[in-house]
Amino acid sequence: MADVHSASGKQIHLTVITPARTVFNEDAAGLVVPAFDGELGVLPGHAALMALLGAGELRITRADGSKKRLAVRGGFLQVSANVVTVLTPESVAAEDIDAAKLDKELEALRADQSTDLKARDLRDEKLKWAVTRRHILEAGKGAGRN
Repeated sequence: MADVHSASGKQIHLTVITPARTVFNEDAAGLVVPAFDGELGVLPGHAALMALLGAGELRITRADGSKKRLAVRGGFLQVSANVVTVLTPESVAAEDIDAAKLDKELEALRADQSTDLKARDLRDEKLKWAVTRRHILEAGKGAGRN
């Protein structure tokens, strides 16, 4: 994505917002978001759109070409005039994840044998979010990779 940025001379401004705080607020060369039904890439000059997000990895290529990965737990994406806004109930970067605490959480969720349908659905949602964070944590260990 950095090559497209340098060729066009444009950037997008990305803001990732949760109810608790602004997680990311910088210019970027591009990004890939986990849309509800697959991944969606956004580069400078992208048409205006709104999209429903699923839980997954938000991959950002910063204006300087460096990479940043965030876990997002669903939400919405808005693109308008090279301004991208992600509203999500929860987002975390790899460096903010406590691996030991996450492992305990995963262990407890995997051990949960709830038979009630609502309890299982809630457990499955929590498990998907925990697995997403584990993926971000592992991807962060190979931060030099693309």
